[in-house]
Amino acid sequence: MPRPRPSVFFVSSEFHFADRFPRWKSVEVPTDASDRHRAKAQFARELEEVGFDAVFVADFAGLNRTQIRYSGPRSFEPVTLAAFLAAHTERIGLVITLSTQFSEPYTVARELTSLDRLSGGRAGWNVVTSFNGESNYGYDRIPSPQKRYERAREFLGVTKALWHSWDPDAIVADRASEVYVDTDRVRDINWAGANFRVGQALDLPPAPQTFPLIAQAGASDIGIDFAAEAAEVVFVACPDFDSGRAYYRQLKDAVVDKGRRADDLKVLPGIRIYLGDDETEAKTAYLDELTALDLERAREAIRYEVPGLDLSDLGLDDAIPLDRFPDRADLEKHGRRVSRALIYRKWVEEGDYATLREFLVRYATSFGHFQIVGTAATAADTIEAWISEGAADGFILLGGSSFERIRRDLIPLLQERGIFGRPDPGRRETLRARLGTTTPGLIGSAVAFEGELV
Repeated sequence: MPRPRPSVFFVSSEFHFADRFPRWKSVEVPTDASDRHRAKAQFARELEEVGFDAVFVADFAGLNRTQIRYSGPRSFEPVTLAAFLAAHTERIGLVITLSTQFSEPYTVARELTSLDRLSGGRAGWNVVTSFNGESNYGYDRIPSPQKRYERAREFLGVTKALWHSWDPDAIVADRASEVYVDTDRVRDINWAGANFRVGQALDLPPAPQTFPLIAQAGASDIGIDFAAEAAEVVFVACPDFDSGRAYYRQLKDAVVDKGRRADDLKVLPGIRIYLGDDETEAKTAYLDELTALDLERAREAIRYEVPGLDLSDLGLDDAIPLDRFPDRADLEKHGRRVSRALIYRKWVEEGDYATLREFLVRYATSFGHFQIVGTAATAADTIEAWISEGAADGFILLGGSSFERIRRDLIPLLQERGIFGRPDPGRRETLRARLGTTTPGLIGSAVAFEGELV
């Protein structure tokens, strides 16, 4: 019986590895953000050579003053960066984040078609509904999660309709008649829905994948329902194995309930890895990530994610009173990142981090994601357990103490266990084929366009 495909491994473009992308205060890092594209391209090529499946380009629409004050601004918006990385790589996937709340379907359909063609079928779209940035797009306040997901569902329906508006054989390139496109095979979509009205067909011919790999990051009930309906990859913050396995089961069951196969969708928790020759060295590498000043900045930064949380009067060695955290009902009133805020509240509620110092270290090094601190063997055992025991189909690597160490010590162990794929420079395939996923609307061109998800 053939061995199943190795697990999926992505790397975030906002990675932080102490040896490869140190903090900007290091003399090794250019302070001009525009210079960072060269380092990102070089790293993407290395990831491709190692065998990673894709680079994930995160994005948040809106200015975070705390972040830029202490960590510096983002270097580029996702579409431009992904196009640049496509020109400098050959096989690795490029999954970019674009908001359905602050974009228009026709624009996104054109951008992603272009990226998929430029990259030879390696494009992916992380479909997000956004939880901030509303003041930059004409909103007095962010719409409720229900409203945002209703718009996202229709948004995806419109873009899929546009991506199917050309028949596969619409390009005839008949020199005798001097006809390049048979326009009878290019149909206007005439979409009229609750949120969008789009008349024409897309003005670009179909991309290699027809439409990009669809990714999502929903952790709420409404987000899980949306992901089960349409996504092929889901990124999720699961701080521990038990929460990871519970989420995995919930989402896979929801996928099957939608009439899809469980394997049509891959669940990828975020992970940070800190390695050492022994546990003590690994823990030292982990704790060396942060200074006392970093902790004070984390105390300020968490207020951005958890509206109403005030920890300013607590000492670093004080316990955090649970009543400082808003409950679910209060969080839902703000309509922002409820699922992530509940992770932080749970840390305090269950006593996992007894002092503010311990809480802030965990927050600032993980932002709610899973962490491994230990030897390469410990890390390999942990990753294998998550995958073999039904908590993950793979991971998105968010950073750690040393990428060189991960590549040298951990990746070979994962390859030996059949978890991490070995690179094949001669193999060219689309990102969707590489991952073995599917989503409704991929096959065929007979699509209902009256506001329905297709």
